[in-house]
Amino acid sequence: MQNQNQNAKKANIGIVLTDSEDWTACTYLKNIRKRAANALPITLSTLNASISASEFSIFDTDLKDLNLDAILVRDVGISFSLEQISFKFDLLRHFEHTNIPVLNSSTAIQNAANKFFSFFLFKQAHLPIPRTVVTSESEVAMNTLTEFETAIAKPIFGSQGKGIYKLEASQPDLKQKLATLLRDRGVLYLQEFVPNPGRDIRVFVVGEEALGAIYRVSQKGSFISNLSQGGTPHKCELTEEIEELAIRATKAVGADFAGVDLIESEDGLVLLEVNATPSGKGIKLACGIDVTERIIDLLFDRIK
Repeated sequence: MQNQNQNAKKANIGIVLTDSEDWTACTYLKNIRKRAANALPITLSTLNASISASEFSIFDTDLKDLNLDAILVRDVGISFSLEQISFKFDLLRHFEHTNIPVLNSSTAIQNAANKFFSFFLFKQAHLPIPRTVVTSESEVAMNTLTEFETAIAKPIFGSQGKGIYKLEASQPDLKQKLATLLRDRGVLYLQEFVPNPGRDIRVFVVGEEALGAIYRVSQKGSFISNLSQGGTPHKCELTEEIEELAIRATKAVGADFAGVDLIESEDGLVLLEVNATPSGKGIKLACGIDVTERIIDLLFDRIK
């Protein structure tokens, strides 16, 4: 029996990441190695593809042979061209088509990352969301601000609270600000501002279960609560309503695990977005919960 265990093939788990010092990526690698499996860091931008009429292969000049049993995606990184981001997701789709488990799937990550399409999915799932207008016309944008009075302008593809602006219908430079954003982005994503207690709620869902939640409290004078923008994590007690909304939102984008962002409005909880490549650091600090262990449990359950 001992010889059989020694000769047993170790599982090769690829961890797609961009920052080798990232807390969540490091914790994934550590917890996989604790299972006596090989944890292989992979940066999608270093992968190469070879294709011909008779052959298709993906290879990495450092790893040489990508003989993977499963892939866990920490993040795909920021891409500055449509070609680059498309190729990254094409690589993930290739692994999926060869029956290698990929968590989260390329489709789930794309669904969640696209703020407009994710809202369409949330609407289809009858989830509570703030009013949102997407337009390339300055007149429509001005009329929207008149109606909303206060709106949040977000990049359709964005993360970590970057590129987000709070706009007031009464601000004197509004027309110029909208024109600048429209010139830079080509389209404006305007979301009605939800008055709140200066915090949001990040819920962590793995599989069919909400593992825990944190409040992300904004810095004084800021409306952005992302931890990467100076927000601080505090424990939030799960309620049935929080659990139900978070699980439904995760299912709506097709994710196996997610960080779901809710906000407390005067009329109840409102869904802001789903992150299909969430950091686990905040909930570990605030609640002592290591969500990466449960995500890895789910991944190993998928390995045949």
